[in-house]
Amino acid sequence: MWLDISGDAGRKERRRMQKFRRIVRKRKTELTAACLLLLLSLAMAFAGSWFYRQYRKQVIQTEESQLLTMAGIIGNNLNTYLDEQLKQIDLFYAQEADSENNMPPEDIETRTAYFLKENGGLYNWITVTESDGTSLRYEPGKEAVREQAEEAIRQGKNQLPDQPSRIFGKAISGQTGWYELYIRKEVPSENGICILTFAMNLETIYQKIIAPVKIGRDGYSSVKDQNMCIIMHHAKDQIGLEAFDDRMKKYPELDLSSMNAWIKKQAQDTSGTGVIDTYVWDDPGLSRVQRVVAFQSIYIQGERWIVNSTIPVQELSRPLDSMMTMLTGAVLLYILLLVVATVILLKNRFLAETQQKEITYLKEINQGMEMLAQKNNEIRHYQRIQSLGMMASHIAHEFNNYMTPVLIYAELLENDDSISAENQEMIHEITEAVDKASNLSRELLAFSRQDTGVRLELLNFTEEVEHAVSVVRQLAPAAITVKTELTKEPLYALGRKRMAEHILMNLCKNAFQAMEKTERKELWIRLRAKDPDTICLQVSDTGCGIGNDAMQKIFEPFYTTKGSRQGTGLGLSVVQNIVTSVGGSIRVESGADVGTTFILEIPQSRSETEKDSRKRLKQVRRIAIVSREASEKSWKGLSAEKQKTVDLYAHPAALIDRIQKNPDAYELVIAEYTLPTMNGIELCEVIRRINPEIRLILIAEQSGPDFEWYLNNGMIDRFMLKAEFREEFAELLV
Repeated sequence: MWLDISGDAGRKERRRMQKFRRIVRKRKTELTAACLLLLLSLAMAFAGSWFYRQYRKQVIQTEESQLLTMAGIIGNNLNTYLDEQLKQIDLFYAQEADSENNMPPEDIETRTAYFLKENGGLYNWITVTESDGTSLRYEPGKEAVREQAEEAIRQGKNQLPDQPSRIFGKAISGQTGWYELYIRKEVPSENGICILTFAMNLETIYQKIIAPVKIGRDGYSSVKDQNMCIIMHHAKDQIGLEAFDDRMKKYPELDLSSMNAWIKKQAQDTSGTGVIDTYVWDDPGLSRVQRVVAFQSIYIQGERWIVNSTIPVQELSRPLDSMMTMLTGAVLLYILLLVVATVILLKNRFLAETQQKEITYLKEINQGMEMLAQKNNEIRHYQRIQSLGMMASHIAHEFNNYMTPVLIYAELLENDDSISAENQEMIHEITEAVDKASNLSRELLAFSRQDTGVRLELLNFTEEVEHAVSVVRQLAPAAITVKTELTKEPLYALGRKRMAEHILMNLCKNAFQAMEKTERKELWIRLRAKDPDTICLQVSDTGCGIGNDAMQKIFEPFYTTKGSRQGTGLGLSVVQNIVTSVGGSIRVESGADVGTTFILEIPQSRSETEKDSRKRLKQVRRIAIVSREASEKSWKGLSAEKQKTVDLYAHPAALIDRIQKNPDAYELVIAEYTLPTMNGIELCEVIRRINPEIRLILIAEQSGPDFEWYLNNGMIDRFMLKAEFREEFAELLV
């Protein structure tokens, strides 16, 4: 009997694979989470390593900056201390101002002994060399010893006595093993000039100035001269060595390549920082260490010294290593919390998305309400101006009635030859006063007739300005030159007839008055298209300019800087109201004795075809109607025959949600004013903000000034009475 061993093995292998697949399918979620967790752990490990390197680099850079600051402070302190000691020597041996004779040699010797006693720790010895070449050497705690002066000191005896103390050299002391800094001072005596030589002990200066500045636990500072010889160091056996060459001879087994590059940098630059490989010089084993280093150059009476500050990198890394340990534990805890949070977040994801949509909707509603409140404030301002205009109109009308007989009788008296010349002059003044009063009444009437609710029409603004300029040229004083830069391109804007003339006459009248006392009298009128949507009109003069205080008030009604006899204060207010009523803006730029420029920006209409709004609206294909009445559904049946899509909405929230998802869903929206939760104006505000290209029609039971204001300011494209809506809408679909 043959046994099919290969067949049994294959079946067992298939069964194992099937069992494995079942386990994988059953534990698919857990395996996916395990893989993600593994990837996350690897990513966190990589991120931790990267963070460690970056943070270590940042810590080293910060320490370099701090070491450079310390080196600079030490250098400044060292330089200041040496200067103070030199000044102290000059002051101590200075001759009294009222003394006419030089000091006797005995006085100099007494002073020197006392000076050394007071500063015994700072100076190793002092010599006093007299003019005959003999020298007295003073050392702390010893009697003065007379000896023959050195040749260098004898050669300096002809120096002038009034020179200050100065450093003339340094050398290693055979007694202390530290450098001595030699200072020379010439003092006049009765026998000639005495030369004093001071041997300053640099070990004392190191312990007083440099050593107290602690840099961590194993950090220190040292000083080298311009020849790179070490003159101050905490390791005494390093003093006197050239920083590289002498160390190479003394320690041939050491690798000083990193230090050689650092020494070259010190020889070339005045300051610098870096990280170098060096050795612990006060350790008999000369253990290798990596250090953060910084140096700063100073100049001691012309000689360059280098202050070097350093700290081991390992000392900076200890806190980092401790932090990485804590960070690793925190990462593991974070991964554990992430696993738990993932499960919770998946369960709450759908709920969160739903809440986010609701929040977005509420934000849109809130923004719409805020914008509506702002527009309501503008309407109230408009109504106040309108009320003020009505009052001004009434006052001007009554004023004219009262002044007319006065003017008639004054003219009759002025033509009466029997009246004396003196009385004729007074009558002439009455006539001028009546003329000024008439001008005031005309200004009041102009102010009162600014009706922003009047329907605007499409104007060729270029032609309007050209006509207004011709009027300005005729009225301009002979001394004033009127210059223009007017575009030849026809620019169209929605406005009222003679609007440009009214604007220019008010602005140019102010300009004429501002240039009365200036030598240069030029008036510039410029018209151009700022961009495809804006017309820019500029009026500039070379007058006296407007003060800073007046700049804040010039557009207020009845504010004037000319006095009550010269102006009414209504001109600029009139101009501002005209411009804002057509959706434009006005601003002013002025400087003392430079002149003033008024810049008006008015919305530009595309072409004359925009005159017929019904014709434009007939081109739309997708229409939405928001109405509380279900009967409006009848318009859908009518629109089906005309290949137009009409959607009816009973609640504004549904339409807002549709447009938010697809801003181009509709070309035209027709909204009733009375709607649930918000009115039609508020709905149009929200839609206009989402997509400014959608045309908006508002329908209401009756008309009102508020609707005209919204229409003229571009917040809606058309207003219709509800009674006319069906007929208008039927024409729209034709």
